[in-house]
Amino acid sequence: MNIERNLFGRTRCAVALCLLGLACRGIANRAQAADAGQPNVVIILMDNFGYGELGCYGGGITRGAPTPRIDQLASQGFRSTNFNVEAQCTPSRAALLTGRYAIRTGNAEVPIEPSEYGLVQWEYTLAEMFAEQDYATGMFGKWHLGDSPGRYPIDQGFDEWYGIPNSTDEAFWPDNPRFVEGLHPLSRYEHVLSGRKGEEVKQIEVYDLKKRALIDDEFTTKAIDFMQRSHRAGKPFFTYIPYTQTHMPVTAHPDFAGKTKNGKWADILAQTDDYVGRILDAIDQMGVADDTIVIFTADNGPESQEPHEGFSGMWRGSYFTGLEGSLRVPFIMRWPGKVPAGMVSNE
Repeated sequence: MNIERNLFGRTRCAVALCLLGLACRGIANRAQAADAGQPNVVIILMDNFGYGELGCYGGGITRGAPTPRIDQLASQGFRSTNFNVEAQCTPSRAALLTGRYAIRTGNAEVPIEPSEYGLVQWEYTLAEMFAEQDYATGMFGKWHLGDSPGRYPIDQGFDEWYGIPNSTDEAFWPDNPRFVEGLHPLSRYEHVLSGRKGEEVKQIEVYDLKKRALIDDEFTTKAIDFMQRSHRAGKPFFTYIPYTQTHMPVTAHPDFAGKTKNGKWADILAQTDDYVGRILDAIDQMGVADDTIVIFTADNGPESQEPHEGFSGMWRGSYFTGLEGSLRVPFIMRWPGKVPAGMVSNE
């Protein structure tokens, strides 16, 4: 069984798409039998997002806000109740993009101390695989796989990138009097960065608490623009959208702050559901829904510390642990006509 042999003419990244659920037996048999051409692929990756947050996983309104758009996405495709990832951000992201165990790429842990880290250029990524098949490749969100020239997304197969290189908790630093920029050569404020393949990455602005509240909205807008431009150019697109929510600090966009009247966590759920809905609406408006694989998942389980504590549903534990609540996350995939609607698997 090899979906990628038919879809892309490559087998190297079959494991990576298996990580996304494409190797589930019931899905693969149907997808393999169809002449899929070159489907667009959109991956939405949440950050520190618990199993029990979404309505279709027992959360939603019980967490203070319904998630109708994401729940609808699940009803239109496949939902896994046993999708497992790494316990930390960096290793999950490395495994997702390379199809290799994170320890084999040297990214088995989040880099806590300032250091050079991330993917080296000889690693072969999903973005490079798609680019070789003449896809437009864009990333809009958190990278966390390197913060130095040669280790950015545009060095790993993406045509363009707008986002942050590291972790959202660095948004605390500009307002923290104990943080001294430049004390260590790699001790510096995190910036929002932007770059295109073949060009130098540019600093856009400091990533502080104010920007933290706004940035996922920007990722959504820029991802939609990228998909629309690619579609107009007649190119299939691979769009990777690793949001910063729900990593601490959990701060809602001003348009959603207080909207649910059930606290900021509920506001964030409503915000995320809206952003996913905007992406789905854009795909519909382009008329490419049947030719687009949409995947929604997370890098690991939730935070454990108030006031940023998430919810892992029935599972015990939080991220950075070996417990089920750390490792089991939502996974949803829609591909109309290829993936049966309403399919749920615990395999």
